[in-house]
Amino acid sequence: MTRYALIVALCALLGVGGYAGFLQWRNTRLSAALGVAQQTIVVRDKQLEQSQEAGRVLDAHLGRMRDERSGLDVEFNHLRQQEGYNAPLSDFMRDAFDRM
Repeated sequence: MTRYALIVALCALLGVGGYAGFLQWRNTRLSAALGVAQQTIVVRDKQLEQSQEAGRVLDAHLGRMRDERSGLDVEFNHLRQQEGYNAPLSDFMRDAFDRM
């Protein structure tokens, strides 16, 4: 009877050892996948920061261009009023317009 108990204990020990080996293999594989996922998150965070910075720069440029355009509109309206918008063109301007 002890011989059978010893064989059962040995089989159980081999089974537990095999299961422990499987768990260690799975843990190693999952750790590697976790490392890759963490690297991916770091890269995505950097890309997000760069995209946000690019957005801020573009917004600044658009604001500057909007201000410049409003200044040019004011100047254009001033020139229209000064020259007379519906007035006939001078000879010089008519020649320049015809050449274009």
